[in-house]
Amino acid sequence: MLKLENNKFKLIFTIFSSVLLLLLLSLSSNNSNAFGYQNYVLVQNWERNNDVHKISEIHDVLATKDFVFVPDYENHNIKKFTKNGTFILEWGQEGTGPGQFDTPHSMTIDSQGYVYVSDMNNKRIQKFDNNGTFIIEWGIEGNGGAGEFLHPHGMAVDSNDDVYVADAQLTDIQKFTKDGQFIRKWGTEGSGQGQFGWMENIDIDSKNNLYVADLKNDRIQKFTKDGNFTLQWGSRGDKDGEFESPAGVAVDSSDNVYVIDDTGRIQKFTSNGTFIASWGSDGIGDGQFSKSEGLDVDPNGYVYVADTGNKRIQVFALSDSTVAPTK
Repeated sequence: MLKLENNKFKLIFTIFSSVLLLLLLSLSSNNSNAFGYQNYVLVQNWERNNDVHKISEIHDVLATKDFVFVPDYENHNIKKFTKNGTFILEWGQEGTGPGQFDTPHSMTIDSQGYVYVSDMNNKRIQKFDNNGTFIIEWGIEGNGGAGEFLHPHGMAVDSNDDVYVADAQLTDIQKFTKDGQFIRKWGTEGSGQGQFGWMENIDIDSKNNLYVADLKNDRIQKFTKDGNFTLQWGSRGDKDGEFESPAGVAVDSSDNVYVIDDTGRIQKFTSNGTFIASWGSDGIGDGQFSKSEGLDVDPNGYVYVADTGNKRIQVFALSDSTVAPTK
C-alpha cells in the first residue's frame, strides 16, 4: 500500500511539474515580468543618404512590405527607398498645383497600394500611386466644416480603404472614402474622453480601431472606426506606461501599439494599453532620438523611426534576448 501511495505521489508531482513548466514557458513567450521584457536592437541607421537625395526634415515614415516612403518636410517632396535605405525615386516640389507640396507631413497607404499625403500648408490631402503619379486631391482651408483643414497631420487607412485625417489645430479627426468623400468627424479641444490637445500622428489596427497620440494630454486614445471612444492610457511621466508629449504612434500586424515621445523612448503596448517593452533615449547616438514625431512597423515587425531632430531614419528589430523590467 505504501508503494502505491508513493507511486501516486510521484505521478501527481510529475504532472504538477509539467504544468508548471508549461506555464512558465508561456509566461516567458508572452514577455512576463518573471523573465523580462522584449528587447529591440538597431539594425539600420540611414544617416548618410545620397547627397543629392538627402532627407532634410522628416515628421513621419511609411514602411510597407517592399518600400519605405518619407515625406520630406523642408524639400517639399516624397522620397521612396528600398527597405535597406537605397534611394529609388522622389516626386514633388514646392507649390500649390497637383503633385506639388507645401510641407508634407504624414503618409498612409491603402490595400491597393495608393499612398495619401497630408499636404499641411496647402490644407489638403493628395492621393498618388506608389510611384508618384497624381490621382486626386481634396480639402480646403476652413474652421472645422466637412473637408476643411487648418493643420492636417497624421493619417490612417482602415480595411475598407476609408481615410482618417487628424487636424492638430482644429483638434478633430475626419473620415473620408478613398475618393475623398466626407463620412464623419469627431473631436474638440480639451482633456476629456474624445477631446484632444494636439495630434501629430494616428494609426489603425486590424479590427479598425483608431489610436491617437494625444500629445498635450500625454496619453493614447483608442476609438472605433465610427469615432466612439473605447479607452485611454498614459499620464505625464517617464516611467513605463507614462509619456512626455507622445507624438508618434504605430500599430503592427499583431495589433501591438508603439509610441515615441519627447524622452526619446519608444514604448510598446498591447492593444489594451498593457506595457510590453521600452527602448531608446534622448540624444544623437545610435538608438537615441531627438524630437521624433513618427514611426511605423512593417509587416515583418521591423520598426522604422522618423528621427526628426537628427534628420535620419533608424530601423530596429526584435532580439531573442530580453531586458530586465524597470522598477
